Amino acid sequence: MNAPAGARSLLLPLALLLLYVVLYLVPLGQRPLIIPDETRYAEIPREMLVSGDWITPRLDGLRYFEKPPLGYWLNALSMSAFGENAFAVRLPGTLATGLTALTVYLLVLSAWRDRRLAAAAALVHLTLLEVFVVGTFNVLDNLVTLFLTAGIALFYRALDAQWQGGRGGLLALLAGAAFGLAFLAKGFLAFAVPVLVLVPWALWQGQWRTLLIDGFLAVLAAALVALPWSVLIHLRQHDFWHYFFWIEHIKRFTAENAQHRAPPYYFLMYLPALAFPWIFLLPAALAGLRGRARATVVANIRQRDALRLAWLWLLLPFAFFSASSGKLATYILPCFPPLAVLLTVGLAGCLRAGRCRLYDLGLGFNGLVLAGIALALVVLRVTASGVPTFDADETGEFLLLTGALAAGALAGLAGVRATRLPVRLGASLALVLLPLLAVPWVYPREAERHKSPGQALLAYRDRLTPDSIVITDDNLVRAVAWYLKRTDIYLVSTGELGYGLGYPDARYRLLDPARLRALLAHNAGRQAVLMACLGPCPAALTAQLPAAAQQDAEGMFHFRYVPAGAPPAAGPPR
Repeated sequence: MNAPAGARSLLLPLALLLLYVVLYLVPLGQRPLIIPDETRYAEIPREMLVSGDWITPRLDGLRYFEKPPLGYWLNALSMSAFGENAFAVRLPGTLATGLTALTVYLLVLSAWRDRRLAAAAALVHLTLLEVFVVGTFNVLDNLVTLFLTAGIALFYRALDAQWQGGRGGLLALLAGAAFGLAFLAKGFLAFAVPVLVLVPWALWQGQWRTLLIDGFLAVLAAALVALPWSVLIHLRQHDFWHYFFWIEHIKRFTAENAQHRAPPYYFLMYLPALAFPWIFLLPAALAGLRGRARATVVANIRQRDALRLAWLWLLLPFAFFSASSGKLATYILPCFPPLAVLLTVGLAGCLRAGRCRLYDLGLGFNGLVLAGIALALVVLRVTASGVPTFDADETGEFLLLTGALAAGALAGLAGVRATRLPVRLGASLALVLLPLLAVPWVYPREAERHKSPGQALLAYRDRLTPDSIVITDDNLVRAVAWYLKRTDIYLVSTGELGYGLGYPDARYRLLDPARLRALLAHNAGRQAVLMACLGPCPAALTAQLPAAAQQDAEGMFHFRYVPAGAPPAAGPPR
């Protein structure tokens, strides 16, 4: 009797793992790398592998001080194992997303002792739109979200263990180690979020004495994890901490001219899209956390405290990120684990209390949204409106996407009319999963022409030698370096490499017309020259190229190529 019971207890986690593999891992290398982020976080680790310098991050051979090294290290290790390809550079972040979902599962399981509820929370987290999209891209936000989630969950368990006379100190040390790793992944944000969440929560619990003890242990562990690299980078690059702290953190989040500046309501405005489709079930979840429905999911102090933690974890970091000047959609990724917990527990309460009309309304609305998107795609294709979607020969991709959207919409609308709860839940699952299963296999060529220059650059790689002159702008430099395997590329604009170009040993890499003219005169046609830009290259620079320069464009990517042996530009300096 025990074996079948044990097997049944593993069925949900195994099904969840299979779903994660199919949704996240199988299509990981399907689409080309996207500029700028994916090529940036591929090229910096590649240069670490080539140079052997794992302390100082460099991009195009230039000092790059915007992030700590943990994400680069993990990507470099992945490339060492799987090669320099899209699968390898995306794998660490995708594994981090899976481990975050596992942490959500364990957190809910520890408080509610219900495997079905824990599996549902992990499923909700994995299928939130931003989690899914970002979790299959090569960015650092997945790593910092994992370590923040693990650290907060471990600290929650530390206080819980203290109440029971358990090993709270050890768990606090592990939580601090997780926060130290989060710092090595993205910086001081790793310390701001835990303080915002855990200090108010512990005080709310009346655990301020325990907070002092376990907080000290967590800070100690975080310092021990972060200190070795922090000291080494200071010894090698004395100005690193000035740039990283004041410019990358303080100015980014507070300055009037902060990078990615956006209004305070930015995240709230985009939340319906970022948290789709579950966000439209939030009214039902809130109903399930009130009144008689609440009693079906909050039966003891541990569950009450877990919900308190989830609310603080969601709202306080969300408010913090909203108050900062600089904003990107990925910044609120650490808010999605508690959102998944609240949604799952609330929906469980609503459904357990009886027929949940708000659930049906949310499910029906999601079905209508998917139907509307599918219809819009059909209308754009049939009318040839000029809005870029799919090329004429991409019928298969078009049918796959619109079919999945339509099938998900039908499932959702059918679930509203269903009377049996298992059928309604199955319809909800189909609405969520059918479009997500299709999306990774659909990458329109129009998007590739704007965001993926890989194929266009590879067409030039065999025409260049190590001595060829390669010139690009700050928009394409990461991709050019990655695909051409170069760290000696000249630049026509600065962008995020401006600080690295300011060093005396790097200033020659930034070209103006006079410097380009002198460079070409010194080359005297001996080596090929390639100039690549996102959009047209600066006219003042292209005017310096020889008349034999070949022009080409692929979507947004513009190229000027001068073959070796071509006569130099004639006439007076221009």
